Amino acid sequence: MMTTAPGARRQPRVMLLAAGIVLVYLAVSCALALTKRPWFDEAAFANPALDLVTRGSMGMTISEPRGYGTVPGKEMVHVQSQVYYSMALSHLGQAAWYKLAGFGVLRMRFYHILWGLAALAAWAFIVRVLMESWTPAFLAAFLIATDRGFADAAASGRPDMMSASLATLAIAAYLALRERHLGAAILVSQTLIAAALFTHPIGALADSAILVLALRFDSRRLRWQYLFLAAAPFLLGFGLWGLYISRDPEAFRAQFGTNAAGRAGGLTSPLQGIVREVRVRFMDRMYMPPYATGVRRVTILIPVIYALAALALLFRRNGARLFGVLAMVYFFVFGILETAKAPFYLVHMTPLAACCLGIWAWLEWNEGGARRWVPAGAVALLVVLQTAWIAFACWQNPYRRAYLPAMAYLDQHASRSSLIMGNSALGFHFGFYNKNVTDDSTLGYYTGKRPEFIVVDDNGYAEAFKGYAAKDQGLDRYIRKTLTQDFQPVYTGRVYTIYRRRT
Repeated sequence: MMTTAPGARRQPRVMLLAAGIVLVYLAVSCALALTKRPWFDEAAFANPALDLVTRGSMGMTISEPRGYGTVPGKEMVHVQSQVYYSMALSHLGQAAWYKLAGFGVLRMRFYHILWGLAALAAWAFIVRVLMESWTPAFLAAFLIATDRGFADAAASGRPDMMSASLATLAIAAYLALRERHLGAAILVSQTLIAAALFTHPIGALADSAILVLALRFDSRRLRWQYLFLAAAPFLLGFGLWGLYISRDPEAFRAQFGTNAAGRAGGLTSPLQGIVREVRVRFMDRMYMPPYATGVRRVTILIPVIYALAALALLFRRNGARLFGVLAMVYFFVFGILETAKAPFYLVHMTPLAACCLGIWAWLEWNEGGARRWVPAGAVALLVVLQTAWIAFACWQNPYRRAYLPAMAYLDQHASRSSLIMGNSALGFHFGFYNKNVTDDSTLGYYTGKRPEFIVVDDNGYAEAFKGYAAKDQGLDRYIRKTLTQDFQPVYTGRVYTIYRRRT
């Protein structure tokens, strides 16, 4: 009589669980991708990639070089033909995707959703290896799939998901290869970290996790020769980047220097960096912003639950404690070295926190007793908060309820010769080569151009205008006069206000 091995019986169940988590992730991320309105950061990365496919150059064609809101008046030299404000690999990756799939808002976002799938699989593998069980791996993957920060990054045209995915794959590769061939583990993992860096520099911070793993498992096997293997991918990457920079050093100094300014503040004041990590990134910009009211303020429980889980694992042993240590390392490394405190960088941090919560809940459940219900309740509460938050964002549907109506108004009232000024997300509707649409948040103050329509969005131009009084009082007076005397509001929506020049 033939019998079926336990492993064979378990395999279909494992595949079924994996497929279910993938479907949940795709449902969440695609729902957000369909309903989020385009924004200027997406255009800043999509436009150069599209330009590479279209003209063979890599320019931000829709932007006025002296009209950047963060540094008004400082020219972003040659930005319309060659971008240096960001790392090139993100544009190269998107360009290859556009060549294959075509260009559009949803196709742009689906590229990053696919990268999210890779990150999800990598985190599940990491938990499986360190905890030696599929159960916490699948629980962690489910929590990651429903995490708002992770899903938001997947549904965005920014390169954060691609960078985070490459970094996570680097950690997974090190764990997969280290026992059989440590040299290969170092080379492959550092190649992936270098790719993450040249997608977005923050991705390189994940190397701190690989360093912790190397010291924990392989400290006696490490040799000085391995430094050459670790350095080789970075030397190659910086060499290729240097060749790209040599094409236009002046543009590189103007663009990259401007974008990188003020990013090293955490090194000079580490304690302040940690305080700002909690107060600015986690509270003001993500989980409890000043505008939040009512139930929305309850989302502050999400990072609290994550933090408690990570701290609880510090009192465990072996792989569980290692996850707690990694979470603490990530918190301090990102807190000190990443000073922008943007919420979209949470895609690098919350997946590890979700792994900690999944592992903690699994361990407590296996031990039995009444206290098993504490982490189980925490998991249930977190999933409810995350999915309700995502569902509400999708229900608001700012793409169809805000962006498309504003664009329809311009389609109806602007002639083909009408000059329109608004943030670069207008390019997703009007095209990035439309000479009558330009992104100039100074409204022609430096160029003398006078538009017929001005499109002011809540988190783009409106925020830029608020800072002009401290940067250039003449510009501030010009903006106020333009919007109150020279132009009049003709369309007011939830997000966009459209002004038309008085006749």
